[in-house]
Amino acid sequence: MNQAVIIKSNKNGITLVLNEDLDFPVLLEEILKKFKASEKFFSDTGFAVMFEGRRLSDAEKYEIVDSVMAQTSIQILCILESDELRDDMIRRKIEEQEQRSHEKQVNGSFYHGNLKTGEQLETDKSIIIIGDVPKGACVLSKSDIIVLGNLSGCAHAGAGGAEDAFIAALGFAPEEYSIGDVYGKPLPKERGGFFSKRNKTPTARIATAEGGFITVKPLMEGLYNII
Repeated sequence: MNQAVIIKSNKNGITLVLNEDLDFPVLLEEILKKFKASEKFFSDTGFAVMFEGRRLSDAEKYEIVDSVMAQTSIQILCILESDELRDDMIRRKIEEQEQRSHEKQVNGSFYHGNLKTGEQLETDKSIIIIGDVPKGACVLSKSDIIVLGNLSGCAHAGAGGAEDAFIAALGFAPEEYSIGDVYGKPLPKERGGFFSKRNKTPTARIATAEGGFITVKPLMEGLYNII
């Protein structure tokens, strides 16, 4: 690869394809140059970022994100692992849920956009939110809740007692969450640098209920258990 960094769009956000031969400080400068040159093309709503072409430590990933957000107006919501299997499993789970809803004669629903603080979204169906649920906002569903963004507000899945429902989010940090009649415990505070503190948890997670308890796991691990 001749270029230091290539920015590509993907269905979840953007992918940074990085040169594997450059020293990291040099590579970081090249990444910043790239983002500064294309800053006006990024919207204010933020996006997720993936890395390809080079193995990075978590510290290096956070340093890249911290530097980009500190030196530009760009907002990066979370870091996703570039994993085709993960994407395939998410797609399969959504398709499975849509099929299950169809069999029950209840169609799943989509909500496009970010909820507002104080807003409450309530549905009898499974809900896929393509956006963020901020603090002070709340989602209630009699089935599953999937947030393709940051979940910082309240999420109540399986309303009415369905403990086989689940809650999944690309950024899972709800102020309150429940499945059926079971409420989840407060999540431990994230440790790390500037990026992790601002974004609470850059790791996608899924919450499921069993035996009167809610377990929160990394999304891939949780999907293996329910698919």
